[in-house]
Amino acid sequence: MGETGPRPGHPELECGIGIWDQDVYGNHRLLVDVTAAAPAVAAELPWRRQESTAADVDVIVLAPSGLRVHNTVAVEVTDERGRIAFEPAAGPGAYAVHYLPYAHTGKPSYPQAAYRPPTRTADPGWVHRCGLDDPATWAALPRAEAFRYEAASALDSFAPLGFAATAAERAALHKAHPDEPFLLFGEDRKHPLGRYARLPARWALAKPGAPFAGGADRGEFYAVQVGVHALTDLAGVRAEVRGLPFPVRCLSTGGIDARGDAFERGVAVAAGGVTALWLGIDVPEGAEPGAYEAEIAVRARGTSERVLPLRLTVREAVVADHGAGDPGRLARLRWLDSTLAQDDEVVPPFTPVKTDGHRFTLLGRAVELGPDGLPHRITSAFTPAVTRVEGAERDLLAAPVTLDVGRPLAQGPLTVDQPGQARVRWSTRATGQDVLLDTEGELEADGFLVVRATVTATADTGLDVRLDVPVREEVARYAMGLGLTGRACPAAYDWNWATPTRNQDAFWLGDPAAGLQLSLRDEHYARPLNTNYYREKPLVTPRSWAGDGAGGVRLRTAAGVRALTAFSGPLRLGAGESRRFEFRLLLTPFKPLDPGGHLAERYFHAYASPREVAEYGANVVNLHHATPPNPYLNDPLLAAEALRAYTGEAHRLGVRVKVYDTVRELTRHTPELPVLASFGDEIFSSGPGGGHAWLQEHLGGDHVPGWVAPDVGDVAVVTSGDSRWHNSYVCGIERLRRVVGVDGLYLDDVAYDRTTMKRVRKALAGTGGSAPVVDLHSCNQYREPDGFASSANLYAELLPYVDRLWLGELFDYDGADGADPAYWLVEISGIPFGLMGEMLEGGGNPWRGLVFGMTARAPMTDVRPLWRAFDLLRLPEAEMTGWWAGEPPVRTGRDDVLATTWEGPGGTASALASWAKEPVDVVLTAAGGRPVAAYAPAIEGFQPERRFAAGEPVPVAPGRGWLLHVGPATPP
Repeated sequence: MGETGPRPGHPELECGIGIWDQDVYGNHRLLVDVTAAAPAVAAELPWRRQESTAADVDVIVLAPSGLRVHNTVAVEVTDERGRIAFEPAAGPGAYAVHYLPYAHTGKPSYPQAAYRPPTRTADPGWVHRCGLDDPATWAALPRAEAFRYEAASALDSFAPLGFAATAAERAALHKAHPDEPFLLFGEDRKHPLGRYARLPARWALAKPGAPFAGGADRGEFYAVQVGVHALTDLAGVRAEVRGLPFPVRCLSTGGIDARGDAFERGVAVAAGGVTALWLGIDVPEGAEPGAYEAEIAVRARGTSERVLPLRLTVREAVVADHGAGDPGRLARLRWLDSTLAQDDEVVPPFTPVKTDGHRFTLLGRAVELGPDGLPHRITSAFTPAVTRVEGAERDLLAAPVTLDVGRPLAQGPLTVDQPGQARVRWSTRATGQDVLLDTEGELEADGFLVVRATVTATADTGLDVRLDVPVREEVARYAMGLGLTGRACPAAYDWNWATPTRNQDAFWLGDPAAGLQLSLRDEHYARPLNTNYYREKPLVTPRSWAGDGAGGVRLRTAAGVRALTAFSGPLRLGAGESRRFEFRLLLTPFKPLDPGGHLAERYFHAYASPREVAEYGANVVNLHHATPPNPYLNDPLLAAEALRAYTGEAHRLGVRVKVYDTVRELTRHTPELPVLASFGDEIFSSGPGGGHAWLQEHLGGDHVPGWVAPDVGDVAVVTSGDSRWHNSYVCGIERLRRVVGVDGLYLDDVAYDRTTMKRVRKALAGTGGSAPVVDLHSCNQYREPDGFASSANLYAELLPYVDRLWLGELFDYDGADGADPAYWLVEISGIPFGLMGEMLEGGGNPWRGLVFGMTARAPMTDVRPLWRAFDLLRLPEAEMTGWWAGEPPVRTGRDDVLATTWEGPGGTASALASWAKEPVDVVLTAAGGRPVAAYAPAIEGFQPERRFAAGEPVPVAPGRGWLLHVGPATPP
């Protein structure tokens, strides 16, 4: 072969890519060369495997023709190598040895790879004739030399760092460095170590501490990787670069979290183990080209530092955006510590919080604090139709909110300050026998209110903490959460904590024009996983509110008041011990409805060319993943040029483009994925492992398998609900808007919190141009895998920054829950939160949906007949008054046949839908009970043309309805 040193990919073999049936033979093989015909040949296979289960997996030999060689015997199988004998029945040539064959079971989108166990296929007569019943015979057989490693794709390949050093190589390395606590290896950013747990052969055969050379363009964020091989247990591993005149930071040992706070991450390496430390060098655009000499210094707790020389050559070329336009540079790692849009500025449609003493006003709502720092009054000025904020001010609370710690308290002064237009905060302290109560609060422009009350014992004491939120019964008409799906608010209800199986910590109650969500947390809160993954990382039970198991929530109704009470039950606190009782109040609705804009937006939810979308009649397209302009899950920038071309063409045709991009999972195609995986469980959630074969082979056993799109070869891993990757996500969204030109996002369930959602909205809005559009889609999460959480309740904190809801798969539009219009209103429509929505499951129910302004998803459902009817009746130009408004312009006289009305240039139109169990007749009346005439235009698949005289009964079938032009005017 002519090479004297180790190969760049594998010490003994050349490396490449091959083509074969992966679902039968796996992703990896070794090629061996049979030079002469023989009854049997021996092959030694230096596969250098990372996993420790080699002996449990089958070894399959294929002849040059591709046919399986059944006469194969595995003589010895270890993690380091395999020794096999086989019959070269096809004569001389290259035979392929597949050593990780698997079968994918389960659903195609969530497969589970099961590696095939060893199977005896050899003819016993052949085994006996060749003497292979005696393993010693193997050494005397003619040799078939291994000469090449092949993977099914570059992403599947173990080259170069996935080939593990042998025990002998490790021993030799350790012997040569007997007094070293650890050894350092410089490695190019093109070859991230990721989660390979064993020392790479490439490093074991290299010189530890050898100088590392790299090159960067001016303006580039240059990522440097240094491998650390521990010869003794290491903790507190740290790294720094010295000698460069540029900013440098170590990404592996900490940074800035998703809320903008600095944090440190502990790095430990067990003796014999290996990890990679990643450093980022910010090369200024004005840097002088040339070579810079520096050093990477690494130390661990209790050890002296070790140094790896670094030579960085800065090239003449200047790169824009720190090199982020080329994901392969790994320059997007710079985004991990970004604080983009981490501020207290107002984002439309919200208005600044105005303060007047202890009274704060915001869009459509107001909060007045008492001296204890708790809300004493909350009001809403939203109109009953939820379309304006100039209505009469309504009180939500029947009395002040109180937090009782079981003894009298002497209240200190309340201080208030405003760090920015979008936020006001306050604090106070109260003292009582054996306790201090420190209360801090914040109110933001979107209606988010949080109170953090910390009780500290000054002596051993017992407590029984109770929070009372008394809401006026006439306001608290509906409820959702803590085990209740959307419904009319019950008079009484009791609930207790069961977080291992219940994703429940919040309760909403109110009516469409005024309401609040109460959620309960403490300082140990960590965002759980959702959407099939809840049990992998459930809620952390709050030690404060749950107490010693006696805590819970109860609802009681009396004298016009619905009293919502959270209680801890008896608690014991030692002197100096504290508990934090945090509660959040989301004041709903968040913003006025925009029915006209909603009906004017015509969505297309499938991949088609911009011209096909426009010709269909749509003016907004949602580009899902696994499509040509957006092929990979949650990293649309990997196809930025194709996406930009698509978006440009769509804009020329008057079509806005929104792209699927959430942070819940991440595609294996993301070049930074191995780097993120090296950060332990910071970015990727811990879990049971398993899933698709790629995940098992490259991420080990501690991960949560994500979505798989077989048609584009995409495999994803589930991310943590709160990590620095959210900072990177926000930067990616800004680039999608500013550079690629997309108009907004299609969010398919979300893993992040309101802070990240708010930043996303600001990043989209801050690039100028037309107002961005954000949709949120969710599968019904009120089911066992998701912890029985209503989607609207689960995502309520995100909804201020969302424009449209798609509460889609598995929602019950016609069954037991859907038979209640309150379920539609609270659980599905989004209206109590200031949003409008659409339907998905089975096309929804078009008649019931229309009384909430909802249609189904095109082109899965053909909604063009309804679009044409909207335009005929000029509904996008009209003012909508929903049936929930109390005094609608058109009425049916029945509580189970509801009417929503539009009044505008096209006259008066009304959508009717029945929740009655049998056919009924209704007589339409206007204000004052005056009967009105109606005309039903023909709408294909929805209704026939028909006219109804004033006072004439309108027949309505169960679960169906009408869209009518109402009144004396000539029908359109």
